[in-house]
Amino acid sequence: MTLAGAWRRPEALAGLALLVMVVAVPLTGSYFWVQNLSIVAIFAIAVIGLNILLGHVGQVSFAQTTFMAVGGYSSGIFAVTLGVNPWLALLTGVVLSLVLSTLIGFPLLRLRGHYLGMATFAVALGTQAFASAAIGLTQGAIGISAIPPLRIGPMDFSNPTDAYAIIWVFCALALLVAYLFTSSRVGRDWRAIATREDIAQTLGINPTRSKLLAFVVAGALAAIAGSLYVELTGTVGPDLYGISTILNIFIMLFIGGRGSLIGPVIGSGVVVLLPDLFSGLQQYESVIFMGVLLAMIVVWPAGVFGKLRDTMPLSSVLPTSVLRRMPSAIRGDM
Repeated sequence: MTLAGAWRRPEALAGLALLVMVVAVPLTGSYFWVQNLSIVAIFAIAVIGLNILLGHVGQVSFAQTTFMAVGGYSSGIFAVTLGVNPWLALLTGVVLSLVLSTLIGFPLLRLRGHYLGMATFAVALGTQAFASAAIGLTQGAIGISAIPPLRIGPMDFSNPTDAYAIIWVFCALALLVAYLFTSSRVGRDWRAIATREDIAQTLGINPTRSKLLAFVVAGALAAIAGSLYVELTGTVGPDLYGISTILNIFIMLFIGGRGSLIGPVIGSGVVVLLPDLFSGLQQYESVIFMGVLLAMIVVWPAGVFGKLRDTMPLSSVLPTSVLRRMPSAIRGDM
């Protein structure tokens, strides 16, 4: 069995188990599980976007919380302040994230390595600072509350079970989008860039355009996640987009595994649900929680279903027909 085949089988089984669980949980009537798994799905959407950018293109970005804020505050400002339909407010947030990610990504993606990480981290911190300072627009630290719920036919977001169903549909669509991109020629271009950007250029791939596309897709998914979270909780404030959220999104990805399809959902589930196992330990809860996460990362550095694409040879990410056309000097280290 090839390396690709070795990881796809357990991931497929995990996906099937996840599907069964998602369908079965509402039947239990447990508000705890319905609410928490809704949050798992929301963060999974944002992590799926980061997985595209980091797991497939190899670009480190801390800006997911920026686009979550765009989606969240769009739902708050447009639906509450301007009285816009909540669905239109969500769509507006996605459109704004597309514009903003293009404007931010075009100059920043020319940076590489830790320089890109530092730049996007500054963007994320600046987003929270702006949300706190722009009192006239965002209501500052108080935030915006009483956000009207999404409605579709008889389903209402104020009903936890309805919200659960809608959120998981969005999560499934996000997984579908990720699959379609990563299994297409675009995905092969991304993985070629992540492996060797200079070689990718010799194959006619435009790294700037490819990386910008990934950045824009990741931003749009984050905006959807941000809007859904605000709709679920009914409030939005700058504390939602602080350092803890930035780090948690990265931890979710690394726990689940960079480059895997179902990994972001698994990682989100671990980070969201694991603290409840230690809730009775009071002041030791955070220490134990972080210790367990650190142990998981050390023991499973590639995540539960991870496949570190940046260590894979080009022969596993490029079609044979392309490899045959490459000069032997370039193929030599593959």
